Amino acid sequence: MKVIIFYNPLKLFKKQLDEIIALFEKENIRVTGCFPAQSKITEEMASQSDYFVVFGGDGTVLKVAEKAAIFSKPIICLNTGNLGFLSAYSGDEIKELINDIKNGNLHFSKRYLLECSIGNKTYFVLNDVVLIKSQPLGTIDIEIKIDGSMLYSFLADGVIISTSTGSTAYALSAGGPIINPNLNVIEIVPLAAHALNVKPLIIEPTHKIEVFLKTLSHDFAYVTGDGDVLYQIKTNESFVVTGSEKYIKLAQKNNGYFFDALKQKLGFGRRFE
Repeated sequence: MKVIIFYNPLKLFKKQLDEIIALFEKENIRVTGCFPAQSKITEEMASQSDYFVVFGGDGTVLKVAEKAAIFSKPIICLNTGNLGFLSAYSGDEIKELINDIKNGNLHFSKRYLLECSIGNKTYFVLNDVVLIKSQPLGTIDIEIKIDGSMLYSFLADGVIISTSTGSTAYALSAGGPIINPNLNVIEIVPLAAHALNVKPLIIEPTHKIEVFLKTLSHDFAYVTGDGDVLYQIKTNESFVVTGSEKYIKLAQKNNGYFFDALKQKLGFGRRFE
């Protein structure tokens, strides 16, 4: 069995990594590489592993997701961050993680990505693509077409286009619904829209979503993917988002893990007394 370790360099240091690698090697699991999460790797490097093991929080998983999708490697995450909603293992469960790899006691959830085309480039993201204004004051004028048909036209701070996986992230904070990540859908969530009739919408991933920036109060707005700036968009420019055929396989402890995470990590459905 072989793994590549990706980690958050702000959370783990060399001494800790050496200790972690030693634990894997002790159980005859070979560590073929150990990289900061944002590192680029080659197909040859990826081929030397069976799994990508991630040490970090949700942000660390997001930085590894595109690599995992491109090279078809399952992700197993141990949370060393804050919320860790995408992590099957908590920070003190490294021995359990190693035993599950060794014994083949792993369950995976298939999570589809979004494909975003902008500025002659294509990006793949796990959580969301966001159009957001670059300054705190003012608004941006947004038009959104679905398969060429105008659906939205509104003033707002921006708009979030999210996967079901991303529905518990920024989209949730903006008033979007929680979606079971086993459902391959896309949700559109306007950000502070200046209209009462502009609401979130869930659609199939086969639809083509074109977002057009009609006017804005400043020189440019940002288009981000999983929290990273992809493009500085200007008036009369647009970008396209659709569901991708690429996906990751994300480790989870059992089929009910998502509902357990909702209760334990988000306090979902809890009665306040």
